[in-house]
Amino acid sequence: MKRIVLFCSLAVILLSTLFIHSCKKDDDNPSEGKGKISISIGIDIDVSDISKNFKSTNQADSFRVLIYNNSGEVVLEFEDASDITGDISLDPGEYYVEAHSDNFMPAAFENPYYFGRSENFVLEREEYRTVTVNCELANCAVSVSYSDNIKNNFSDYYTVVSIEGGSLAFSMDETRTGYFDLRPVTIEAFLEYSLTGGSKAIKTLSGTIENPQAKKLYEVHLDASVSDGQAAIIINLDESIENEIIEINETDTSVAPGPIGYGDLLITEIMYDPSAISDTEGEWFEIYNNSIENIDINGMVIKRASDLHIINEVVILSPGEYFVLARSVNATLAIDYIYGSEITLTNSGAEIIIANYGTDGTNGSEIASVDYGASGFPGASGASINLDPAHFNVDQAKLGTNWCESIVGYDTGDLGTPGSINSNCD
Repeated sequence: MKRIVLFCSLAVILLSTLFIHSCKKDDDNPSEGKGKISISIGIDIDVSDISKNFKSTNQADSFRVLIYNNSGEVVLEFEDASDITGDISLDPGEYYVEAHSDNFMPAAFENPYYFGRSENFVLEREEYRTVTVNCELANCAVSVSYSDNIKNNFSDYYTVVSIEGGSLAFSMDETRTGYFDLRPVTIEAFLEYSLTGGSKAIKTLSGTIENPQAKKLYEVHLDASVSDGQAAIIINLDESIENEIIEINETDTSVAPGPIGYGDLLITEIMYDPSAISDTEGEWFEIYNNSIENIDINGMVIKRASDLHIINEVVILSPGEYFVLARSVNATLAIDYIYGSEITLTNSGAEIIIANYGTDGTNGSEIASVDYGASGFPGASGASINLDPAHFNVDQAKLGTNWCESIVGYDTGDLGTPGSINSNCD
């Protein structure tokens, strides 16, 4: 088992202080019935981190400043703190102040975002008050590095780090730090290598950081070997660890290395014309692991005529396991994966192909195919057609005489055996 370690280890002391103050003078009285404040901003930033430095923010006088009343309404707004040049009068009441750097983006390289809010304060008539706002780094940071194994054995590689609303691609040469809003983070690494004969294959590693924290640097270290099968990254955050070390383990799933061989998967059942629900909801087909090894179908391609869908989840099929791929979640309770509207199963017949990814998703080698519109295949409405268990062979599965209409009911009211042993054909 190889281990990928992601370190989040830093000490950040970031004090961006907004002072609201004034000195009362005998000859300088505020407007009648109002309190009076003057505003100045000072900032003191000291960032210390084991392996990487957070980028410094702009000067504090470039921060945007907003004054809110207790109802959350903006009373006064300054695009830059430097715009505050004199005293400010406010009606008596309860207020709070926010200040932030004016550079927020969901995801961007070298783009730290700072934010702070004061405590609520009450301003009385003719009162002068000092209010403090501490501004701190409000997003998290992610960096990606690749092991020597990856650099020496893979011809191309990159990692996509994503949150809802934005993503960044870390190429093989990318050394910058990415800054992200505090939403669940998805990490997907794509590693390309050459097979015997010169064709290309893709290995994928994926995982998530469910609850990223502000002021934290998530340093992702990726390590993989060409001889290993595809592996999921499992990210566990132990929040009880003081320095918040996060480990990402590359788990050995004992899957077959490289592209899946011809006939290792079979297409064993097809529901192309349901009656109990519409075709757009009820279409599905079933595959079967016909090999003696676990198979990860992540990255494999479903094709039908010009339709194409790339499977985008890590799914491990054990030897002898059935697996149902469907057009919608309503197709059957036995559903395992939804390919959506990218694939349609026409009632007049079509060829379904399961293939390896290849170099771009369109040119991978075939694993299994069935043309259910070919001569000899049974027609069915409200029932699936299934491959006779006596003919679970990739070439015999292409012959219509080895298929028959299903006679067993399943959860929607139509006939079929999704996800379970097929019926024998007489």
